[in-house]
Amino acid sequence: MGRLGALASELCLVLLLILVFHEVVARYLFNKPTTYSVELSEYLLIFLAFMAGGWVLQEDKHVRMQSILHLFPKPIQHLVISLNSCIVLFFCSILVWQGSKAAYIAWRGGYHSSSLLNTPMWIPYLVIPVGSLLLALQLIVHISTHFSAFLRNTNT
Repeated sequence: MGRLGALASELCLVLLLILVFHEVVARYLFNKPTTYSVELSEYLLIFLAFMAGGWVLQEDKHVRMQSILHLFPKPIQHLVISLNSCIVLFFCSILVWQGSKAAYIAWRGGYHSSSLLNTPMWIPYLVIPVGSLLLALQLIVHISTHFSAFLRNTNT
């Protein structure tokens, strides 16, 4: 699942690169700026950030404080990582729930952006619960891996 989010993020990054390049050329070479580039760039950045979270965790590349963690024995390290991931999972579940509510309200209410694109707001709002769900699923794997390592190390 994390790899699917990473592929979507990579696609967004390429689209963002093309969009920004197009805007620079249109604005500074032809003096014809576009009306859509800023809004689309914002949506692509949000999509990129939320969809890549699960893959970043899967690859163990997320930012974390390790200065104190390495002072503990290995079993305790695994336990602390599991507990920390449980806290993050709790916040991800809140993001999934509240993000889904916001997307539903925007869809039901027919909310659109106030820009010229008139984007239906449920689309960018839906990125939050989907990305948070991908991260939550990866967190469950992360927790089970570290908790089983904790149990293995305490039994030996």
